[in-house]
Amino acid sequence: MKSKFSETLQTRELIAETEALLSAHERSLYLSYHLCASDLAILTRLQKKGSKPVNQLAAKVGLTSGSMTTAVQRLQKREMITTNRDEKDGRKVWVEITKKGKQTVRDLTSEREKQFGPIFSSFSDREEKVLVALLKKIRKATRPNN
Repeated sequence: MKSKFSETLQTRELIAETEALLSAHERSLYLSYHLCASDLAILTRLQKKGSKPVNQLAAKVGLTSGSMTTAVQRLQKREMITTNRDEKDGRKVWVEITKKGKQTVRDLTSEREKQFGPIFSSFSDREEKVLVALLKKIRKATRPNN
């Protein structure tokens, strides 16, 4: 008979294995667009929230200052974002998504839906709701100060 502890570890391993498989599919899709996950996070955030100061954007997408600088330069070179210095505070740099960046997010989102739709379409509505509820419960339990 398995202990509750070993079942917990098996559950954790199953979650990790599943995430690794889903992430591998997603990474290959990002690479087909010459993007990485942080690039998409930046573009998506800008599309949803509008122009943001680079330091605020970095904090929201979980990048260090150096990584954010590199990502901004990469996306700027590909004409997916623009940057502008704040007129009142020249130290502050604002980042804005371009039409090309917005179109890339739309295209990539559509491709992600095509890729992941079939995986999750076999779930009944109830199964999907239960899975989402359980994943949210795990996420909440693992956050600091939950």
